[in-house]
Amino acid sequence: MARRIELFVFLFLLGTWNPFISASEVNDYREKYADFQKRYEAEILRLMEWAQEQGLEEDAKETRSLNHTAANEDQFYFGILPQEVQNPDLVQSDDSNAKKSGKTGKSEKKKSSKKEERTVSPHEEWLRRYTRLRLQASNQLFRLAQAAVRDGRCALGFDFLMRALEENPDHLAARTILGYELVENHWLSPFEKKQARTMVFHPRFGWILPKNVERYEAGERLYKGKWITEKQDAAAHFNIENGWTVETPHFTIVTNHSLPAAVKIGEEVEVLYRVWKQMFLRYFATDEQIQALFAGRSFQASGGPRGTGTNGKHRLLFFRNQENYVEFLSPRYPQVKGSRGIYIMEDRTSYFFAGKEFDRATMLHEVTHQLFAELAPLAARRSFELVESPNFWMIEGIATYMESLHDEGNCHVVGGFETPRLLAARVRFVKNDFYVPLEEFSAMNTARFQTHPQMVRLYSQASGLMQFLLHSSGGQYRDGVTDVLRDIYTGKATPDSIPNRLGKSFSELDTEYRTYISRNKEELEKWELD
Repeated sequence: MARRIELFVFLFLLGTWNPFISASEVNDYREKYADFQKRYEAEILRLMEWAQEQGLEEDAKETRSLNHTAANEDQFYFGILPQEVQNPDLVQSDDSNAKKSGKTGKSEKKKSSKKEERTVSPHEEWLRRYTRLRLQASNQLFRLAQAAVRDGRCALGFDFLMRALEENPDHLAARTILGYELVENHWLSPFEKKQARTMVFHPRFGWILPKNVERYEAGERLYKGKWITEKQDAAAHFNIENGWTVETPHFTIVTNHSLPAAVKIGEEVEVLYRVWKQMFLRYFATDEQIQALFAGRSFQASGGPRGTGTNGKHRLLFFRNQENYVEFLSPRYPQVKGSRGIYIMEDRTSYFFAGKEFDRATMLHEVTHQLFAELAPLAARRSFELVESPNFWMIEGIATYMESLHDEGNCHVVGGFETPRLLAARVRFVKNDFYVPLEEFSAMNTARFQTHPQMVRLYSQASGLMQFLLHSSGGQYRDGVTDVLRDIYTGKATPDSIPNRLGKSFSELDTEYRTYISRNKEELEKWELD
């Protein structure tokens, strides 16, 4: 139960959605956040100075660490929450419950006897103040998140929710919204709760019975009810048709490489899934469904799992090497010979292989395609319909954007000016003067895009434009981007979907993109691309 659990926002929205969020409206909430942060930092400073006066240098240092450095607005940060409850007293969601937690406020101080107050050490008093400070900050941020989403500022509301959980990972209301429940002092997802009833999670072998752990670690394997050697197990799973199968909350992983490889791949794609859900929560549920979630009622979103794995999960095959991958797929799909991985919509399956040619970015790219295709609100979507859709660049733009997903210790990060894709987009725009006007770019379907004589440059432009739309102007276009992607995958896209959904003309967006992508262009002097 000591495993980390990633912050997984199932859904987060209340009230009537406002399709066009202006920069001024976004800035209004950012000003509210800035005001909160200013007051919070003042309280931090006061507590830090008090601790120093008491000679509590380590406590003063810990207090100072609360100063929240402004995040890079060119990246998204997805906090990794601990699975184990950090402080049972803080499993609550508002200030009224804080009074029940034993973290005393002024009214409780009055109830304490002088004798009791004298028994409290300086460190204990610091801990009480420190805990209450963070608890109050968490509650204020959560209320700011609620206000933002009531006004239709879904993306901003999500940002504030992230901050609230940073201050109190055990915030009950926030954890409930994320889809977790408290089980024996641990926050578990439904899948984990079910598995934990009879099994334990092993980092190499996945979910297994506790009584089998020792034998697995000793090199034995359970196959069809009998214990065999690791070598015999490998022979039994030599062909992909008989490969090891590992179930995760949202994927069925099949491999003929090894059981640990399937477990590792499963953990990688689950991180992508959770980050994807957090970013595109408007993609797969209606306002009514989201309101039901906030009212404590469960529902099945219209974009529920429709893969071909167990229980409709997303299916992924991971071959032991590239030769095996090509041999299996090339009779039906000759184009795979030069690929490092592929999602095939007709199969509802992603295919990858182990070895030095394995490319993690390709896996993130292709599984992103899989998530958009298989979680689209319309179940009857077909690949040939998608091929004819305008705005094809957005399909590739968001997949290349998600290639940047990486772990920075306490959080997952995606996006940023330092990614290879965005660097290519900037160099080609600034130094090569390459740019297809957005109106022309958005009119392209799959064939026009992928047969273009400068297709490589188009891919870098798609990456740059997606970074711009998700991060510029305080994130005012983030919800609109989700709506355009939903239009594409449900067959409703038109060449004008972008201006219609974002509330800006093509020419206005072209101008804003030029300013955004050209920032700090002196950094590009040393780079050259064809």
